[in-house]
Amino acid sequence: MPNHAGCETGKRMNKRDWALVAAMTLIYLIMALINLGSFEAPQTGWEPEHLYESFVVDFGREVEIDKIMLFGGLGHAWGCFGSLQIKAWDGTDFVPYTFVDMKSIFRWHYSTDKVKTSKLLIINEYLRSDDEDDRNRYFRAEYRELAFFSGSELIKDFTITDVNSEKDVSLLFDEQELVPDRPSYLNGTYFDEIYFPRTALEQIEQRSILYENTHPPLGKTLLSVGIRIFGMNPFGWRIMGTLFGVFMLPLMYIWSKRLFKDSFWAFFCTWLLMFDFMHFAQTRLATIDSYTCFFVMATYWCMLEYYDSRAYEKGFFRSLVPLLFSGIFLGLGGATKWVALYGAFGLAVLFFMSRIFEYMDYNRWLDKAVEQNQISSNDRPKLRRSYILKYWMGTCLFCVLFFIIIPAAVYTLSFIPIQNHNDERHLVEEVIDSVKSMYNYHKGVVEPHPYSSHWYEWPLMLRPIYYYAGQLLPEGLGSSIAAFGNPMVWWTGFIAFWVLLGLLLWGRFGKNMGTQESRNAWFPVLGYLSLYLPWAVAPRKLTFIYHYFSCVPFLILMLAMVLRYLERTNLIKRRFVSILMISVLVLFVLYYPVLSGLIVPRWYLNALRILPRWAW
Repeated sequence: MPNHAGCETGKRMNKRDWALVAAMTLIYLIMALINLGSFEAPQTGWEPEHLYESFVVDFGREVEIDKIMLFGGLGHAWGCFGSLQIKAWDGTDFVPYTFVDMKSIFRWHYSTDKVKTSKLLIINEYLRSDDEDDRNRYFRAEYRELAFFSGSELIKDFTITDVNSEKDVSLLFDEQELVPDRPSYLNGTYFDEIYFPRTALEQIEQRSILYENTHPPLGKTLLSVGIRIFGMNPFGWRIMGTLFGVFMLPLMYIWSKRLFKDSFWAFFCTWLLMFDFMHFAQTRLATIDSYTCFFVMATYWCMLEYYDSRAYEKGFFRSLVPLLFSGIFLGLGGATKWVALYGAFGLAVLFFMSRIFEYMDYNRWLDKAVEQNQISSNDRPKLRRSYILKYWMGTCLFCVLFFIIIPAAVYTLSFIPIQNHNDERHLVEEVIDSVKSMYNYHKGVVEPHPYSSHWYEWPLMLRPIYYYAGQLLPEGLGSSIAAFGNPMVWWTGFIAFWVLLGLLLWGRFGKNMGTQESRNAWFPVLGYLSLYLPWAVAPRKLTFIYHYFSCVPFLILMLAMVLRYLERTNLIKRRFVSILMISVLVLFVLYYPVLSGLIVPRWYLNALRILPRWAW
């Protein structure tokens, strides 16, 4: 068999590589865990079973109240929302004072209406809503903690009287030490965290109805691990997504080291991912995109291991191992979010390209072997037929198992943790019904959203998505979290995509970099297009810039490809690459407040909005 081991020198990790990536991972881990979220949140609460259950809070003196804080929990009903009407004693009767509406759970709600009174009457009512479909519908809320403020002082001295409820009202006031002075991302959910942590908890508690059912269950199952370990609090529901974001760094290093066979470019790619805005903001949010992106990267890393090697050198069954794991990761990605399955097209193209390239190499080796009298010319047709049967037809048959049967099995098995909620349906039947339901949901999502964006706007970052706005902050201060890309990564990466595509189609890349480098350059291009272009025809019309997240690692690889080409052809020096890396870091530092929710002067946040539709 031919041996090309020499051309693969440097593709494997060495001790220096492991030390470098370990240091980068540790540094990023510390960065990601800073102000990730509180380890504590109210755990018990009052759950009125009927409308208009009430009680009186007697302060025993006249107090001035200028803020009321309320934390909502899950309770035991699907429609766990409601409103508390609060009336104040005016000396002769209770008169209307304010409402605190609980339209979402695991976050703090508030009222800043002011009143002077000695008593308050608290009444459980229907959730007040402007949506006609929701009127007179929700009232089975769990009110976990209620607190009253006079200025910055938490009022603690009061008694509960005239209780009109069979449930324990005292649970509404038993965790006053956990009451913050204002709501924030540190002490509650924000953006789509209103869906995923709640559903993860429902899976843990084996509820009969799951709140978020528009995506497969694996992402919520992974998220629930953090809740099981750390509890139902902001840190608990965010830690797993954050850790997957951390794991992306060593995976990026190993992936790019395998592709470039050069430690510097592996470091370069990992550096860019480490300081990319979306990678930081999105993986600290308790949604399922961290897991999806990680599994996509792992899927393509395994395919690269196959694509950039020769199966006939490894042996048939050993060569199948990367394909097996690529299929497993594809199934895990699809079981988290369907967008991971978009990458299947790119995997198929890369697989068949690898077979064509390898067949060409094998034929060249046969010709050379005949010329050197290593084999006879009569043996060549036999060896070629044997190769086609084993490494073409045999591998394709195994790929049916690896990329269809196994992913389908992984997807189906991911429903086992939630099957308890419907014992009347078989597992496969439930999966099929779920697929139909999810497809119909995404197809029907057309209602406009103020921070939505079209697929063709994402590479240019024309419309970031605004996740969080700080509340009750002193005048002149602001706190925001938005998701978009580091301009030095996304804009230069998108330019690099077009440059690389042109160089490949024109043939210049292969001429200057060699045949194998040219083949490998197609890898990030096809991966990028496979994950990006389906959004142009996807049935879902309401889209956001975070749907581009899984494309970012490929964007980084293409940027490295182009810079490496320019350096190899003496069009740029290594100093230029170093300056770009420093620029990426500088921008990350400058934009850190809008990625992390750090409280800064409002004028500073405004100054960061360099495009017309950048809003936070």
